[in-house]
Amino acid sequence: MPVPTEPSGDAGPLRDCAAAVVVAAGSGTRLGLGNKALLPLAEAPLVAWTLSQLREAPAVAQVVLVMGEADCVAFRERWQEDVEALGADVVVAGGAERWLSSRAGVQATDPALPVVLVHDAARPLTLAEDIQRVAEAAHTHGAALLAAPLADTLKEAGEDGRVVRTLSRERLWRAATPQGARRELLLEAFAAWPADGPPPTDEASLLEAAGHPPLLVEGGATAFKITTLEDLFLAEKLLQGTDDDE
Repeated sequence: MPVPTEPSGDAGPLRDCAAAVVVAAGSGTRLGLGNKALLPLAEAPLVAWTLSQLREAPAVAQVVLVMGEADCVAFRERWQEDVEALGADVVVAGGAERWLSSRAGVQATDPALPVVLVHDAARPLTLAEDIQRVAEAAHTHGAALLAAPLADTLKEAGEDGRVVRTLSRERLWRAATPQGARRELLLEAFAAWPADGPPPTDEASLLEAAGHPPLLVEGGATAFKITTLEDLFLAEKLLQGTDDDE
């Protein structure tokens, strides 16, 4: 499967063709510290780093932040400013599940922008250049997502916890964000998903089910999601330019 590594075309990177939806409506249950978007990271709100990288991508012309009203109030109380001041053009409330929050964000994007990217607020270190490459791939191929080839050996376990077999990792990728598509394809995929079905795990799943398989775009190692305290500490160290040897 081809993976774009350079901006497409001879005229340089695509500009002002995409809206970016940042999903920040989660409760942060696994981390246990509330909404991760509000957490301090290198002396700034975590979501500020996410929005900053999106704004640096030439293709991104609009940023829609999905965050509940209570979290917006909590953000204002904690950081003494509104989330809009960080670079969000539009703020909309989320839904009961992640995919519903994503749908609300996509519906709020400017219809004049042909591409929509959906990005996790909890991936503050995803580079602008990777965001740009996903936007360009979605523009050219219809749909795309940032991902990384699996490097670990995979084991299938039996009911007793013993290894049943070793699985081949060939052609297996770990999905990240942003994930996106041409706006009409993404809206079509949301509309086609059964309301009484299991929630899709990501936008790529929606697009696959609707017959629009996304192109895999290999991303950098910093595109990891803040899920545990260890992830938060690692992000802090990377932003401070330190490592474990210091």
